[in-house]
Amino acid sequence: MKTMVINRVSGKNNTIYVPTDATNAQSFATTFLEGEYQVLSFVGEAGNDVVTTCYDCNVMVKNTTTGLKAYLSFLAASNKTEEDIFTALKGLTINGVHVDEIYMISMKKVTF
Repeated sequence: MKTMVINRVSGKNNTIYVPTDATNAQSFATTFLEGEYQVLSFVGEAGNDVVTTCYDCNVMVKNTTTGLKAYLSFLAASNKTEEDIFTALKGLTINGVHVDEIYMISMKKVTF
């Protein structure tokens, strides 16, 4: 078992994989790490890896207050619309950017 810890110091993210569960990784981060950190652990699998059609999405998110931007690429289910994606992303924090505005750069249908 591994737990991923993302440590942000002076605007730079460092990823650490701690060979323990989330509780012990949280203890490690609290005791030893400087700056901000997030503890992420695997909780299970869901869905189906046999997909025939989906959308290849490239999105830019922006914070209107700070002007910071982040880019995100992912495969979305074929039954999702651009509006579904905007609704899901609004208000999240992605790569340190609190999402206020979302711009769909591309949304192409992909068939496997």
